[in-house]
Amino acid sequence: MIEMKDRSRMVVKKEEDDYLHDPDTTLKWRESYYFNWVDLKNKISGFSTIGIVPNEKKRELVFFLFTEDKREAYYREPPLEKYDKNIDMMLQDKKLAYKLIKPLKTWDIMFKSHKLEFKIRFDARYPHHYFGVGSSSSWHQHFEASGNIKGALTYKNENTININGYGQRDKSWGYRDWHKFQKWFAGHFQFENWTCGFRKDYIHDKVDLSGYIADAKGSYRLSQLDINVQYNNDQYKSPQITTYFIKDENGREFHIEARLIQKHSFIRFARDFPGGYTELFEQMVIMKNLDTGEIGSGMAEQLRTIRQN
Repeated sequence: MIEMKDRSRMVVKKEEDDYLHDPDTTLKWRESYYFNWVDLKNKISGFSTIGIVPNEKKRELVFFLFTEDKREAYYREPPLEKYDKNIDMMLQDKKLAYKLIKPLKTWDIMFKSHKLEFKIRFDARYPHHYFGVGSSSSWHQHFEASGNIKGALTYKNENTININGYGQRDKSWGYRDWHKFQKWFAGHFQFENWTCGFRKDYIHDKVDLSGYIADAKGSYRLSQLDINVQYNNDQYKSPQITTYFIKDENGREFHIEARLIQKHSFIRFARDFPGGYTELFEQMVIMKNLDTGEIGSGMAEQLRTIRQN
């Protein structure tokens, strides 16, 4: 059974939703900010997230940068001594920082290590799409937006590469538990004149689809999403090529193929639980519209749960 939980043309109207919310008492209550970026010309891509889990007294800081021949990785779960709604304090540490410039419009993402400095500005290019309360079993509330990305990557030897491309941001808050899903697929597609964001959850006997296509005229919910994955022969059977058939509420159809930008432009996360583990593949991809030949970029994600009992 497929349930459509999306809300057509819903956009965030409250600037305060770009700030931190008051948590409830649920142990796994989590608020998170996420950004990704792709500069196809320079073969630079990556993603970052900062999550705050106040009732477990921790934060989660993640940053991955993929260049033509290297991968920079940063992951920490520092203890949270005291929850504070000051986002300048909560959304940074000594290496990674997010800076809110204009709510629902502009953010700066900065990362600094002993090898490089990375800074980009995200400017939303279409209105944020609000997925609606309870649109997924993985969050209480969630919104997304496509954006233009500009910035620079500077290495220790002072070699600087200017970054120019597209990206996506999202914001979620509420109870979150990976392990209850059989699997999910998510994606962010960036083309010159349109974008797509979606989530397809498989849980028990239900399939929940939420997503949209946005362009300069508006945001339109998805009515159908079919996904086919070709897997690698590596030890994890990693996704290799993913094709999507997308249809929106106006009857527009798209056939999209996603391939890794480079062989190493992905990461696999794994979390154990009693009786098994859940693994998440996050891939930065080059996309092709199989109907028109147009080239785009974005993110392709797959989660699956392996139960061993």
